[in-house]
Amino acid sequence: MDWNADYIKEREKTKFMITIGCLFGVVITLLLIISVIIWLLYEAFVPDETQLMVSDSPNNINQIELVEKEDPLRSDRSYLRIYYDDEIITRTKLPDDISIEWENDYEAYVTLTNQGREPDVINIEFE
Repeated sequence: MDWNADYIKEREKTKFMITIGCLFGVVITLLLIISVIIWLLYEAFVPDETQLMVSDSPNNINQIELVEKEDPLRSDRSYLRIYYDDEIITRTKLPDDISIEWENDYEAYVTLTNQGREPDVINIEFE
């Protein structure tokens, strides 16, 4: 009888520990899901872009916007985004100098210059 009582007591204790472990796992999983959702909402709605330059075409038909976007993984690093005609061009390094030259209302050249390097010229064509 004593052995049977110890077995039942141990079985109840094991069931309780399994229930606590499962509950702990569910709570941790829910906290992780909530954290990811909050991070995604933060990234979607908090503007972490700094406008560097906006250039309009000669007859104000098209526009090119250059912004500096902070890297969400490294706060000491940022990169360049070029917005035009529902398109985005991303450059991983911010240039020292930026210039935009319009050929006409539908074609422009964005020149990104870094000290000691060959300038990067981006041809942008609007549809």
